[in-house]
Amino acid sequence: MSETGRFFVRALLKPWRQRELFLEFKERKPLTKTLLLLVFISLALSLTSFIQAACGHFPAVPVILPFDPDNYFVWQAALAIPWVIFCWLTVSVLTGLMLGVIAGRSSQVRWKEMLILSGLALADFLFVIWLIHLLTAVFYLLGMSQKEWVDLLSEPGWFQTLYLMLLIVAVFTGWLAMNFSLVKSKYAGKAVSFLAATFGYSVALVLLAVFLR
Repeated sequence: MSETGRFFVRALLKPWRQRELFLEFKERKPLTKTLLLLVFISLALSLTSFIQAACGHFPAVPVILPFDPDNYFVWQAALAIPWVIFCWLTVSVLTGLMLGVIAGRSSQVRWKEMLILSGLALADFLFVIWLIHLLTAVFYLLGMSQKEWVDLLSEPGWFQTLYLMLLIVAVFTGWLAMNFSLVKSKYAGKAVSFLAATFGYSVALVLLAVFLR
């Protein structure tokens, strides 16, 4: 496996050790690797979105953005990369500013490190979300209709439980990675790091929840 491949696998499978991963790859372009990881996951989301669009799928929950629901997954596929990059920059800036202001060291924020750690945390969240999208796309390729999908998802049972568990895992994994990374960075106290990480990550989740369907 290539060096970049090892970076991707470790970032996704060991979210509680991303700070150590950053330190190990500190001189081997970790920022570029983080950007590539986010782009690859975004492309994967684009692919599953195109599949859903081609199968005639439309969002089963209300649409917030001003896009036609019938073509929503086309827009989602087209805008996945810029929207994810926007969320990445937003969570990095907000977390860094909050961390700096509360800690009283706003001029000493390590922005490159902040970009890498927040990007890896978002990658953990988005990877699990992509697994959910992949599951949806597979069902549609197998011939499931929109009504059958909604019925399967809305009725209490193993599938609804699995779906909800994946959502919980996605949110918790990204949050865990963000908090572990900032606490281990020792930029500020544990309470300040926890507050800043949770705030920045929550904003990113809101932005992604507005977009992803």
